[in-house]
Amino acid sequence: MLKPVFCILLLISSSVFARPEIIKEGILYYSDDFFQTGIVKDIIAEKNYEEVYQFYTYYEVIYDAEERVKVFKEYKKGEVIFEEHYQYAEDGTVTAEKVVGE
Repeated sequence: MLKPVFCILLLISSSVFARPEIIKEGILYYSDDFFQTGIVKDIIAEKNYEEVYQFYTYYEVIYDAEERVKVFKEYKKGEVIFEEHYQYAEDGTVTAEKVVGE
């Protein structure tokens, strides 16, 4: 039998890094939260555009054919304030190019 605290931690940890269930190349995905693994930023808990647009800050990602983040954008009040493009080498190493932002 699992202890209640362990079950709660398991639920929290699985939802924290939840990506969209179905990922298609080139489709826009939105969320009001994100996480970062290494230099790659990705969204948490996909939401539709109408839901996130009402937030002061929201995020948009585009994935490649291997379900890796290709483009990450941060919006504030509907305007892009940060944009990063990722490229992946055959060995899996990633590079990031900031297009907008610091």
